[in-house]
Amino acid sequence: MPPAEDRAERAERILDAAAELLLRAGYRRTTIEDVAERADVGKGTVYLHWKNREELFLAVLLRDSVRVLEELVATIAADPLSVRFSRLSEIQYANVLKRPLLRAGYADDAETLGKLLPKLHGKLDPRHAEAFVEYLELLAGHDLLRTDRPVRELVVVFQAVLHGFLAASPPPEPALLADTIARAFEPLAVSTRQLRAVAPRALELFTEAVALDRKQLERAY
Repeated sequence: MPPAEDRAERAERILDAAAELLLRAGYRRTTIEDVAERADVGKGTVYLHWKNREELFLAVLLRDSVRVLEELVATIAADPLSVRFSRLSEIQYANVLKRPLLRAGYADDAETLGKLLPKLHGKLDPRHAEAFVEYLELLAGHDLLRTDRPVRELVVVFQAVLHGFLAASPPPEPALLADTIARAFEPLAVSTRQLRAVAPRALELFTEAVALDRKQLERAY
């Protein structure tokens, strides 16, 4: 049995190859054999990590999702004011746009991804979604979010807005999403004092979500 770090490096190389081929040829035209050849491993080696083609490609999407969340955590750590809902939404949206495979999923690009994106959410730890709900509840508790509707209803509305933006072609500019979220979800006045008060807990929530999702990803490593 090779050392754990060698196995992880091999898994990363396979995921890199799968991502490249998905972008180049799409889900329907990419086989395990193609991925194995591109990663310079045997076909059986791929199956040591993932039991089938769908599981492999879901891992590619999960890795992108984890990286987007990691980027968000780094941004909050560097700039606590980025916990403002409109700003955080803008950051996440821009980060997804930079990752064409994730964007393809939201855009319902069946040629590139088939119907994998809905299944991706099943791969995320259930506590991932709850972290976002708790984040909104945190904002509401500090008068940084509208309170005339239940938080879980606002989650549904936000997801519809975000998915609509990501599905548009061409996608609207991130600043437009930020303006939309500010007008639809935030009070008229937002102070830096309020944002700094919620930043530490928001950072904790998203850091915990990253750890949970990365653990899900690395189970195959």
